[in-house]
Parts: sequence; C-alpha cells; structure tokens
Amino acid sequence: MEKHNVQDFEEPGENLKHKIEDEDDADKLLCGYGACTPRWLQGFHNAKCLLLVLGICAFIQSFVVNAIFPVGLSTLERRFKMTSTHTGIISSWYDFAVLLVVFPVCHWGNNGHKGRWIGWGGVIMALGSLICALPHWMVDIYHPDGNSLANQTDFGQCVNRDDPACAGKPYSSWFNPYFWMFILGQTLHGVGSTPLFSIGTTYMDENVSQKASPVYLAIHAVLTSFGPVIGVFAGGFLLNLYDDFDRVDRIPMERSDPRWVGAWWVGFIISAISALLIAFPILGFARELPEAKRHRAKDVNQCHIANGDVNAKAPRDLTKLPACVWKILSNPTFLVCIFVGIFESIIINGFAAFMPKILETLLSTNPTLASYLSSVVIFAAATGVMVGGTIIRQLKLQVGGMLKMIIVCHFFALIFTTGLLSHCPQREFVGINLGYEDLTIEKSHDFSIASKCNSDCHCKMEWNPVCDRNTGHMYYSACHAGCTAMTKNQGATEWSGCGCLTSNNTFHNLIHGIKEHPEVLNQGYCHQDCGYREYILMVTLFVTVVASFASGIPTQQIMLRVVPFDQRTLALGVNWTFVRLLGFIPGGILFGVIIDTACLEWGESCGKATSCLVYDPFKLSWTITGLAIVCKLLSILATIIGYMTYRPSDLDNAGSIQTVDSHCHTALHLVVNDDRLPEQAIIHASYGHM
Repeated sequence: MEKHNVQDFEEPGENLKHKIEDEDDADKLLCGYGACTPRWLQGFHNAKCLLLVLGICAFIQSFVVNAIFPVGLSTLERRFKMTSTHTGIISSWYDFAVLLVVFPVCHWGNNGHKGRWIGWGGVIMALGSLICALPHWMVDIYHPDGNSLANQTDFGQCVNRDDPACAGKPYSSWFNPYFWMFILGQTLHGVGSTPLFSIGTTYMDENVSQKASPVYLAIHAVLTSFGPVIGVFAGGFLLNLYDDFDRVDRIPMERSDPRWVGAWWVGFIISAISALLIAFPILGFARELPEAKRHRAKDVNQCHIANGDVNAKAPRDLTKLPACVWKILSNPTFLVCIFVGIFESIIINGFAAFMPKILETLLSTNPTLASYLSSVVIFAAATGVMVGGTIIRQLKLQVGGMLKMIIVCHFFALIFTTGLLSHCPQREFVGINLGYEDLTIEKSHDFSIASKCNSDCHCKMEWNPVCDRNTGHMYYSACHAGCTAMTKNQGATEWSGCGCLTSNNTFHNLIHGIKEHPEVLNQGYCHQDCGYREYILMVTLFVTVVASFASGIPTQQIMLRVVPFDQRTLALGVNWTFVRLLGFIPGGILFGVIIDTACLEWGESCGKATSCLVYDPFKLSWTITGLAIVCKLLSILATIIGYMTYRPSDLDNAGSIQTVDSHCHTALHLVVNDDRLPEQAIIHASYGHM
C-alpha cells in the first residue's frame, strides 16, 4: 500500500499563512483597467461592491427577461399577430441560447478572468435588448381597424358593406419576420447572461467565506428578484402609453379599448442602456479579491464521497472534459439537485413567462392590472430566497439539513398550489360560449358569432368587444350585436339600435323577471366581480412561491458543496445544461401550448388564425394546477432519494464534521450543529470511536 508523509496533508498554520502572503505579493490583485489602477479605486475592490455590481447586472437581466417580456406578451401577440405557442417559444429561446454556450463559457471562463467574461456578457445582453426594440420601427403605425383613420363613415356599425378583400397575405405562422427578430434578441440575451449566472455564482462564492456565502448569494438572488418587481410596474406603466406615441399626433383610441396596444418597446431601450452602463465597472474587477485565498484556507470539505478529492482540478484539456463531467454526474446528491431543478424550472419558467397572461385570464382583468398583480408573486419570490438563506445561516445547516429543508418547502408549496383552482367566473360572450338565445354557458356546444340578427350587417372579423352592463353579456363587436348607431357619452363610447341585444334580452328578462331597460351597449369588457376567489388565489399563490423559492438557496448551496472547489463552475455548467434542456425550454413551450388549448375563440386575418381572443379559465386553471402538482411530487421524491444517498467524503475519518441530524431519528429535524471547529470535531469523533 502506498505510504504518504503526514506533513503532505498537515501544513503548519504559520507556513500556510506565509504561503498565502507570498502568493498575494506575487500576484497584485488590483482593481482597474490595464495600467490604470488608481489608489482611490481600490477602496471599492471588495466583496460588497462586487455583490452590488453583480446584483445590478442580474437586476437588469431579470428586468428585461422576466418582466418586460412576460408583461408585454399579450401586447406582442396582438401587435404582431402571434399565438401563445409562438411567444412561448420566444420565451424559451433564451434558455436554448444559454444551453448552447454554457459549457464553453464555464470551461474557458473558469480558467480565465471571470469579471471580464461577465462584463462583456453585459454588452452582448444590451445588444439583444436593442434588437428586441427594433420591430417597433420596422412595422407600420398601428391602426386597430386595419384601415386609414380618415375613413369616418365606417366605424364598425351594422351596415350593408362590401366584404373586404385581403390587401395582402398575412405572414405565415413561422415566417413572421418579427417573430425571428425576437428570437435573435432572446439569443443574445441568453448568450450575454450565461457568464453572470454560471461563473458569476462561483465568482461570488469563492471571494467570500463559506459561512457568509448563503447570505451573499441570497442577497444576490433578492437583487435579481427586484428586477421583475420593478419591471412589472414599469411594464404596466408603459402599457398605458400608446404604442406609436412617438409617431402619431393623435391617439386614435381610449386605454379602455380592448384593442389598445401599449408602448412595449420602451422597456427594451431602458434595458439596453442600463446593461451597457453596468458592464463597465464589472470589467474593472481583478481575477479574484485580495481576501479570497484567506477565505479558502478556512473552507470545510463537504464533498460527496463520489467526488472526495477536494483539491481535484477542472481539466484545461478539452479531451479530459467528458471524464470530469461523468465523474460529477456520478455524484448522486448532485444528480438529485439536477432533477429537482428540472421539475422546478418547468413550473418556474412557465409561470415567469406567462404569469401576467395567466392572471389576466383567471381573474378576468386587463393586461396592465395583471402585470401589477404579478408583482405580488415577485415579492413572494424575493421573500422566499431571503427566508431560505436566513434559515441556512441561523440553523447552520449543512448538506443533510438542507436536503430536509427542501423537502419541507416543497411539501408546503404542494398544498397551497391547489389555490390556483380558485378563479373568477368565465366571461359570457354571446356567440362564443353563450348562444344568442341561450341563458347559460355551455362548454361542449360550438357556437357561432353569426346569427339571424346580424346576417344583414356584413360584419368584418375585427375584435372590438362591447358589453351589456345589465346582463353581463358581451359581443364580438358592435356590428355582431346588430348595432347601428354610435354616440359619445362623457368620453365613453355607447352603441344603440342593437338588434341582437333585443333578441337576447327578451329571453333573459322573461326568465329572471327583469323589466325592460335601455338597449345600450358600452365599448369594452364588462366588469367581472370575482368576490373572495381573487383573494384566495393571490394568497395561496404568494405562499406557494415563497415556499418554492425558499428551497432555491439550499439547492444551490448543495451543488457548490458536494463537488471539489475548482470544479464548481463546471458543475454549475452541467446543472444549467440539463435544467435548461429538460426544464426551462420545454416549460415555456409547454405552458404556451396549455394556454392555447384553453382558447375558446381565435382571431382571424385573411382566413388564418392569429392570436387568441377569449380563454376558458376553468380549463386553464385545472391544467396548470395538475402540472404543478406532478412536478412538486417528483421534486419531493427526488430530494428524499438524495437525502438517503448522501455520503460525505470524510465520514469515516477523524476529521469528519459530525452533525446532529445524522444521529437524529426524526426525518424532519432541521437543527444541525455543523459550525464547530475541526479540532472540536476531531475530539467528538475520537470519543465516538472509543
């Protein structure tokens, strides 16, 4: 058996201290740009400033990807005639771009200057935001009626008009040039942000102590979550501005008009400028901070026994990379984290991309209010990551305790996920889910917006709903309601002389004993009173998100602790590859397909379907709830397996750090005393073997 000198493993503290000092002297870690390293700038060369700039960069990334895009999805579908499947692909394409570059970035970025990789990534991200804004100037000025505003004789009333011929063929679903412009922008977003969330995590972790790392990463996650919080408010405000406010002298419609298109593109311009500005200070940081080596000397080895060599290096030779990746994947605890990440990312990315649209459907509200309500969910995410980081620090959890914590978090999230089944009643659209002479909604009946009462109107297939406030019924347009006259009453548009309204109300009044009322329809949607359902949905959704995101920090910490120090960037790259490929990418597309299957009425242009006009909230809520429950159950099962298979590399030697939970008989006991000094652990272990 090969013998080793004990001194090879146990270096005296003084020699270790001098070695660190010599290394620091040999490599001057200064903040600056080339030869420009002024003394005053070194005061900012610390972990807190690094956390601040990386947090701001992550804030901008999440602002544009997780807020500006999702808030504007309904608007983009309406403006550029896309379906939810298309916007789901656009949303998931960001993750596909990450998947393409994550391994090269992790390999070369880990061996290179991490700060410069992140900084130049910010520049690429700025270019992506600029490209996403370009379709605003490429498309013609928005005319909701499809005609010149100079035509004042035809304003959508019931009139004997010629059937309009298509001026030109609409873009085919997959040949829409604006669809591909957004794909290109999302590609650059993904490529630019990959260094931030792969090598950026290890860049922060290796420059702080192991004890402080959960708090630093939790703060970083909170700063990241502030991006969507600010983004949904900014996006909601921008949607109140008319899309072409910079190109028209007069706004042609009111904000309450269902055809309203807001200024979706302004958020991308703000993101492009901000990402470019924050890239400059990130480029000034050194390869590592001056105190990094001192922190690493105090780190505790928590590697899984499958990757027991804590000093194992990441390969510089690409030919050795597959063997190293395979060794990382042979770590069962790390593999469990990947599976949990896949199941969670399916839900997270689907909700992140479509949360405003989902709330808009389930709560029967408008896109602007739905974006504001989405901020509640983002506040919950920020609360969750801070709760997760705080619990780890206060209870001093190591890997075993963190696995238990993940199980508890997912269990609570599983219970409260059922709150999604509490939604507002379905809107009553005559000719869509309600017949012209029917009184109740029928889900199985295939209605038609064409009827005897509007057969002589020659209506155009233009979505412009009107509301009967007395019954709560809505019509596809004033023309489809048989209305002949339009008036303005205190800024609101009213329609009268509606033949279909008379027909429908006759049956409604006979059944309910209601007296005749003025036959007037109002432009826009009817107000929907959800009652207590709205509060149940938002409260349960808040708790679900807090519990789900509280498990994110321990999952991240486990991945960083169960692999050798120098292989952490590669390990995160492996994790991101599988999570993006099997979680984020199919998650966004899957939610887009689910939302499309809940569509009751599609828009139409020259015989081709465009975007969905009316959704079935009942079908949507049950489908996404079922998917969320399945993913949560799989996450819990995977974590239980991970806890049962976790074996620290130094479990059987005297230097092992024994934990209270390793001797505890209760499966959910979370209090772990893992912060003892190695000397104390050795004494404890020695008594244990006596």
